[in-house]
Amino acid sequence: MRGKIKIATERIVHVGIDLLGSDIPPKILLQAVLAFKSELKPTVQLTLFGTKELFVQVKAWPEGILLHGAPQTILMEDDPLRAIRSKKQSSLYLGVQMLQQKHLDAFISCGNTGALMAASKLLLSTLPGIKRPALLTLLPTQKTEVAVLDVGANTSYKAEQLVQFALMGVAFQKSRGITLPKVALLNIGSEAKKGTPELRRAYESLQEKSKRGRFVFIGNCEARAVFHGGIDVLVTDGFTGNIFLKTAEGIGLVVFEEIERATKQVHDPSIRGTLAKLRHHLHYAEYPGALLAGVNGIVIKCHGAAASTSVLSSINSAVRLLQHRFLQSVSQLKF
Repeated sequence: MRGKIKIATERIVHVGIDLLGSDIPPKILLQAVLAFKSELKPTVQLTLFGTKELFVQVKAWPEGILLHGAPQTILMEDDPLRAIRSKKQSSLYLGVQMLQQKHLDAFISCGNTGALMAASKLLLSTLPGIKRPALLTLLPTQKTEVAVLDVGANTSYKAEQLVQFALMGVAFQKSRGITLPKVALLNIGSEAKKGTPELRRAYESLQEKSKRGRFVFIGNCEARAVFHGGIDVLVTDGFTGNIFLKTAEGIGLVVFEEIERATKQVHDPSIRGTLAKLRHHLHYAEYPGALLAGVNGIVIKCHGAAASTSVLSSINSAVRLLQHRFLQSVSQLKF
């Protein structure tokens, strides 16, 4: 069920982008940001975190871009906790710190996931009622995109945390215009008594909370049924969610590569156009990065090897979340 969204009066939005520490060379990422800057609204101002050596390569900067030098870089192979303690002048740490200090409204990084989560937990408080933050990502289905959380922030869980994940997912999907999101628990079967004791307790709690009318709880869902659509929020723990996410990405990539290989000699424009649309619909890089939901700030983690379009999608997602007061919505949830 979808309805019209009331959007607050637009204000200047400051979004920080970490250019360092990802699988994409900083120069390539910088060029991509500069290329799509013109596609952003004039109310979106970017603060880029990088090295002075990187910045001096640009002769003329577009309006609405600020630069913040970072003498240190947290690498993908760095130990997250050790890195944020020893590299407080890194682009990642400085970005989260500026978010904490309200110099930024949102921060986006393609870097070390563990370090980004650790810095966010250290510098940003969790929102009221939230025990643990969760990574939330969008996945394509035959119908609309499903918000999946947690996909990597927590390897252990309690029923109350799964319920919190569900309600944060509901708030996220409401910001996208879904007025009555459908929520499901990822489980090994659809029956109510399936799964661990914590999953069964979460099932009962969500069933009870759905009576308030803010969302529809449709019960348990097996992994193979997710991509048929009809679910707006899929709830799971971070260990299971991460495996589910990466398995889906891997299978999708293999299937698509096989289709492209089989049709390589086909020159029919309609078929080529269909394949292009399919790639746009299925490729993870076309979607925003994972939102660290539950902390007091908009923090988005893009895939380390994501295309530049994912960064653009993440900026637009951050702006939408700010416009629709996502943080305030989560803060007002009744657990």
